[in-house]
Amino acid sequence: MTQVATDSFAAAWSLYTQGRVSQAAQAFAQLVQARPAWGEALHMQGVCHLQLKQHAQALPALQAAAQYTPQDPSVHSNLGLVLRALKRWDESLAAYDRALQLKPDFAQAWANRGNVLRDMGRGDAAVASYQQALVCQPHYAQALHGLGLALGDVRRWSESLAAFDAALLQQPDYAVAYMDRGNTLRELERVPEALQSYERALQLNPQYAQAWSNRGVVLKRLGRMADAATSYERAIAIDPSFVDAIVNYATLLKDMMRLPSAVAMNGRALALDPDNSGAHLNLAICHLVSGDWALGWPHYEWRWKTEQLKDGVRTFAQPQWQGEPLEGKTILLHAEQGLGDTLQFCRFAQMLAARGAKVLLEVQAPLLGVLAQLPGVHALLARGQVLPPFDLHCPLLSVPLALGLTLANLPPASAYLQADVEASRAWRHQVGQGEVRVGVVWSGRPEHKNDHNRSIPFEEFQRMFRPGLHFHCLQKEFRPADRQALASRSDVAVWDSLLHSFSDTAALIDAMDVVVSVDTSVAHLAAAMGKPVWLLLPFSPDWRWVIGRDDSPWYPHMRLFRQASTGQWAPVLEQIYQALGQFARLEET
Repeated sequence: MTQVATDSFAAAWSLYTQGRVSQAAQAFAQLVQARPAWGEALHMQGVCHLQLKQHAQALPALQAAAQYTPQDPSVHSNLGLVLRALKRWDESLAAYDRALQLKPDFAQAWANRGNVLRDMGRGDAAVASYQQALVCQPHYAQALHGLGLALGDVRRWSESLAAFDAALLQQPDYAVAYMDRGNTLRELERVPEALQSYERALQLNPQYAQAWSNRGVVLKRLGRMADAATSYERAIAIDPSFVDAIVNYATLLKDMMRLPSAVAMNGRALALDPDNSGAHLNLAICHLVSGDWALGWPHYEWRWKTEQLKDGVRTFAQPQWQGEPLEGKTILLHAEQGLGDTLQFCRFAQMLAARGAKVLLEVQAPLLGVLAQLPGVHALLARGQVLPPFDLHCPLLSVPLALGLTLANLPPASAYLQADVEASRAWRHQVGQGEVRVGVVWSGRPEHKNDHNRSIPFEEFQRMFRPGLHFHCLQKEFRPADRQALASRSDVAVWDSLLHSFSDTAALIDAMDVVVSVDTSVAHLAAAMGKPVWLLLPFSPDWRWVIGRDDSPWYPHMRLFRQASTGQWAPVLEQIYQALGQFARLEET
C-alpha cells in the first residue's frame, strides 16, 4: 500500500473519530473507488452508512468487505447488524455465526446474535446467546440487558428482573434498562416499583417518550387517571408520531368516559397508522358503549388482529357469513373469548335457524350442559370436537355485524336458557323457603385483564347485606381474605362444594328471587334464564352495557347499578342496600 493511500485512510478515519460520519463515508467511498478490493476501506464505508442508518448503502459495502477480508470477525458482525436492520433474520444469524467461528470469545457478536434470535421469536435460544456473551465478558451491561429482555420473552420474570438489576449495577445511568425493568415489574404485579423504575429512566433521559408512555400505563393501573393523562401527553409532545402512546391515551380517555375525546384520539392514531388494530378496537368500544352500534361493529372486527386475540383466529375452508341468505345452509357458530360472551351471544342461534339455517354451535366444554336445550341449535359441540360438514361459519361476536344489529332492531330477549327441572327442585328444597333469597357474586377470575375494576373485596361487598334476607354465594372461587370474612356471616350460604358445573349453578340460580353480581359469566347465565339480575358496573363499563341507562337492551330483567367515579363502590352498594329493602317489601306483599 502506498503512503498516499495510508495517509488518505488515516484522514478518513480521523473524520470518523471526530463524529463527522457523513464526510467520513464520502472519504472512504473515494478510497474504494480508487481501489475496489480494499477490504478495510469497504468495511469502514459500510460502518459509516450503518451509523447513519443508511442500511441499503451499508449492505453492499459490508458484503464486499466480507468477500475481500473474510477472516475479519468484525466485518461479519457488522454485516449481521445491517442484515438485522433490513429484517433479513436468517442471513443476519449466519453472519454472526461466521464471526463467532473466527472469534469464539466475541462477546458483542454473541449479544447481537441474541438480538436477532429475539426478533425471530426464538426466546430460549436468545437467552443462551446472551449467556454466552456473559461467559466471554461477565460485566457486559448490554448483554445483561438483552438477557433480561429474552427472559421476559419466555416469561421468566423473576430472572428477567435480576438480569436488569445486574445490568444497572454495571451501568447505573442505563435509562433503557430502567424502562425495561419497569415493564418486568408490571408483569410481576409490582406496580408501584414499576412506576419508580420508569421515573428513574426519565430522570436520566427526560425526552424518553416510551418511558413517559409506560409511566402512563402504570399510573392508570394505580387509579391516578389525571396523572396518566399528563404522562401520555408528554410522550406525544416529545414524539407526535408515537402511535402506541396515542392509542394508550385514547384508551385512558375511554376509561375516563371522555368518549368524544377518545374517538378523536383514535382517529389521530389511525391517520398515522390506518391498520392499527388497537385504535380500531378502541373506536369500536367507544361507539358500542355509546349505543352507536352501526359504527361500532365494523371496527370490532379488528379484535382478531390485536395481540390479545390474534392467536384465537380460526381458519376454515368455508367462508365467514356476512349476512347473506341462509335458507338451506348449514352454519357453524363458534364461541370466542369468555364464557359470558358465549352465554350472551348464543341467543342468535335461534334467529339464524328462523332464517332457514341448520345451526351448529361450538362452545367451551363447561357450557355444554347449560346450553343443551338452547332453541335453534341443530347440533351442540364442544370446542376441539370433530366438526360435521358445514357451508358457512361465523364467530359468535361477529353475528351482530352480519345481522346489521342496532339498538333499534335488537329483538327483545325472553328467557332462552333453562335449568334442569329436577335439579332446580332439589336446590329449592336445599335452600329452603320463607325468606327472600338473594344470589350474590362479588368477584370473578383474578386473571381477567379488568378484574381489578370489576371485582369487589367481600369485606366491602357485604355492606349491601340487609338484615332479614338470606344470601347465597353463586361463585365457586374465593380469595383467601374473602373466605375468612365469609366465615363470620351466618346469613350467607356457601355452596361451592356442590357447584360442579354451570348446570348446577343454573339450578341454584333458579331457586333465587334476585341475583346481585359484578360483571361475570354467572350474571349472564342468570339474565339469560330470565332471572332478575342487578349488575354492579365500574365507572368505565364493558362495551355491552350501554351508557346513559339503568337497564340493558340485552336482558329485559336486568338492572344496572353504575359507579359515579372510578373505584368508588360504596355509593353503589348503598343503592343496592336500599333497593333490596324495597324488593323485600314487594316480595312480602
